[in-house]
Amino acid sequence: MIGGVVSVVICVWFYRTAVRLNLNVLQWIVGALIVYYGIKAIWTYAILKPMLGGSFTYYSATAGVMMEVSGALLGALGAVLFRNLVMLKQAR
Repeated sequence: MIGGVVSVVICVWFYRTAVRLNLNVLQWIVGALIVYYGIKAIWTYAILKPMLGGSFTYYSATAGVMMEVSGALLGALGAVLFRNLVMLKQAR
């Protein structure tokens, strides 16, 4: 749930930036979602799953929220870096 809300906020942010910079809106929204969900998936399945082992599938509600929030934060950080290092440089 948290990840979905964060992805919508990122899409709106990239939409507004693309319109302001006269860039292809769809291209940048799709790019942002690929970066966001790619980093989130890598964090969840390549790092957390091996680290937690068997407790990855059987966890408390608090651990589930923390896994979701940490993935959303890392994905958002990746989207911010993508915007600043790729999108804004292409607009120049």
